[in-house]
Amino acid sequence: MKRAFFQAISHIAVFALVAAFASGCAAPKKATPAPPKPVTQSEIKNICDGKSPKECNDTGVKFENAKDYERAKLCYQKACESGEGVACSNLGSLYQKIDPASDQILPLFLKACQAGNKYGCFNAANVYRLGLGARKNDFVRAIKLYEKSCVQLKHAKSCTNLGSMHQFSLGVETASRDVARKFYEIGCELGDEVGCRNLSLVNSE
Repeated sequence: MKRAFFQAISHIAVFALVAAFASGCAAPKKATPAPPKPVTQSEIKNICDGKSPKECNDTGVKFENAKDYERAKLCYQKACESGEGVACSNLGSLYQKIDPASDQILPLFLKACQAGNKYGCFNAANVYRLGLGARKNDFVRAIKLYEKSCVQLKHAKSCTNLGSMHQFSLGVETASRDVARKFYEIGCELGDEVGCRNLSLVNSE
């Protein structure tokens, strides 16, 4: 499941687009689902009972695909509290959809990142890079998070964005096409098409 909302900053090299991924999710249903029933107090108390944190997150994904956001939120919250990093990232992304001004978005992405979830690191980096949520751009923090997601966690789009940060001297003292090329190449090798395109553009100059 992907949510694309980031724009390119240059006609030469662009940032990879994608806000979040959900683990273990099926393709969203094409048919418009019926409006979800109100959540009961019993559901709030017992949701995901007998399920592992991963299963609870996957249940949340199914609810979100069906546009049942309240139940999805409950599942993600429970799985996140139980240490399922991707659920924290999914919950942050859900808030971006239903409550973009929420002050919980960045903390959830950072919690996911701290749990070793590459999407959480990527999403938190994007928040800092773009200055989302009434905060100023913080390129230094963004680049550190992209580095963790790329170098440690092998997230392709983070590598591509890291290359763009180095190419345009965002969060680093000096722009470097050589460093940018290195990260574009890694992003491309890991399967990001934007990384491949940026690599081709840099090599052609």
